[in-house]
Amino acid sequence: MKKVLGLILTMLLVVAVVTACGSTKDNDSKDQGKTNEPVTYKDGTYQAEDPDFDDRGWKAQIQIKVEGGKIKDVVYDEVNQEGKKKSEDEDYHKNYKEQRDVELLDAYDKLQKSLVDKQNPDAVDTYTGATSTTAKFKALAKEALKDASQ
Repeated sequence: MKKVLGLILTMLLVVAVVTACGSTKDNDSKDQGKTNEPVTYKDGTYQAEDPDFDDRGWKAQIQIKVEGGKIKDVVYDEVNQEGKKKSEDEDYHKNYKEQRDVELLDAYDKLQKSLVDKQNPDAVDTYTGATSTTAKFKALAKEALKDASQ
């Protein structure tokens, strides 16, 4: 009797977990529609930066150039309090690579190209190994493009 009860409880638990972890296609397609909608922007150069330096002493900055209603160029970097760019700090690159096995400049480049290709900060893919950089990039891109939205 105990074995049967244990088996029934186990089966109920499996069903509950599978049901709770499942997703519907309707939710997925709604989310994709939000991030892949074509966006047109007003021509100009738009900038944004973090209001404060982070706990490591860096402040992220972005500059986005829009021509013909489309994002044509993106420059993202972080600067320290002395004004030195993270992209030019060889020691930082070396440590970043050793700790995360990721090239920081490659992450910057892929994020910038992704925004130009996808034309929407929400559609930019997260760069594996640089998730906090990706989050900062997306947030600043949205901030910079606020005034550019038509």
